[in-house]
Amino acid sequence: MSRVSHCIDNAPVEGWQGRIKDIRNTLFPHVHNYEELVESIHKAIKYYIESDPQKRFGGKTAGEVRAEALAGKVYSYPIPKNNRIIKYWAKINAKKQKE
Repeated sequence: MSRVSHCIDNAPVEGWQGRIKDIRNTLFPHVHNYEELVESIHKAIKYYIESDPQKRFGGKTAGEVRAEALAGKVYSYPIPKNNRIIKYWAKINAKKQKE
């Protein structure tokens, strides 16, 4: 767990939620009630899994990568460096060295 008010551990999930929100807003811009909202969120997640090729997966969708993993074909998909987190830890380490 990160320190109070430095929620870097939430970043992956929040990034994914932001991506789903962007997909939902793009594909379903006119939602009029709760039922339509729920349905549009489910469809956005389905689109993300089945139809959204990602650069970090070499142009494959999340569903294709999952199917490979379930079939025992494990490939390496490196996580790109996050400059914000690198700067954060550099700042923490600099404070530790001053102590």
